[in-house]
Amino acid sequence: MNKRIINFFWGVVLIGLGAVFFLRETGVIDFAYFSDLTWASIFGIAGAFFLITYFIKGVDQWGWLFPAMISIGAAIIIGLQNTPVGQVLTGAPMLASLAVPFIAAYVLKPTERQWALIPAWAMTVLTGVVFFESYLGGNLVGTIVLYSIALPFLIVYLTDRNKNWALIPFAALCVVGIIPMLEELLPRRRFEIFLMPLFAVPFIGAYFFSKKNWWALIPAGVFLSTGIALLAETIRLDGTIVAALILGGFGFTFGVLWLLRNVHNTEWAKYPALALFGVAVLVSLLGRQAYYIGPVLLIAGGAAVIVYSLIKKSRDSIEISEE
Repeated sequence: MNKRIINFFWGVVLIGLGAVFFLRETGVIDFAYFSDLTWASIFGIAGAFFLITYFIKGVDQWGWLFPAMISIGAAIIIGLQNTPVGQVLTGAPMLASLAVPFIAAYVLKPTERQWALIPAWAMTVLTGVVFFESYLGGNLVGTIVLYSIALPFLIVYLTDRNKNWALIPFAALCVVGIIPMLEELLPRRRFEIFLMPLFAVPFIGAYFFSKKNWWALIPAGVFLSTGIALLAETIRLDGTIVAALILGGFGFTFGVLWLLRNVHNTEWAKYPALALFGVAVLVSLLGRQAYYIGPVLLIAGGAAVIVYSLIKKSRDSIEISEE
């Protein structure tokens, strides 16, 4: 019963968000008039609702901690941004909030989820870097971050020599760690275009090292698509065309996974591929009107969740009456 109420609640929330963003696009609501305290309160309340949902769903549903902690982190940043404490913290609360779900995942099942320590460590390092960024050069920060993220992979391999797959991300990150120094040699915009495909390299390497790592194609496709979008921006293509390119790139990524369905269990990939391609086509055709797609999809998603909850409730009632 509690879980059904939660689904109904979030369905209503999605519809409400869709309506608010729709009103913003039509000019009825202007977010610029909202004070920092208002925004901090909104994110804080959202974080509290996500936490409540997490505990009702069950503590093993640790994925709910992402929106919960991110909302709380945003509330802290916004609420303290004009204070001395906020100037010291800067973006650290947001980065720390990303570490919490992975820590929870590991604590709940330490033997099965040792992998969660890697992103937890990475986010912790980034949090520390933010505190000391004013004392470090920008390029040095980038190098420290990349080599810090590489370190857990080396530890994984040294503790179990059978896990030689860990050498791929370790070596890749060590190579990529040189990239920040290249920023001194390349113009800013060209550097960003050059950087995105390089981030894809470790994931591509992980896939070709072992075809079981089919999941690695998803982040690889995301980084490559982002690089294409950045390149399109440099030649001053319209913003909607850039958005269509990146959505189409994401769709192409899932399309590749679907083509590999005979090798991997990726039959499901056709659904996000078709959805992303469809939205990309709509964005390219509608132009400025494409900004209404997001609010409409939120409203439709919320309505679908509510309808599903009501249908499930009626089915449960029928089953109980038949018994």
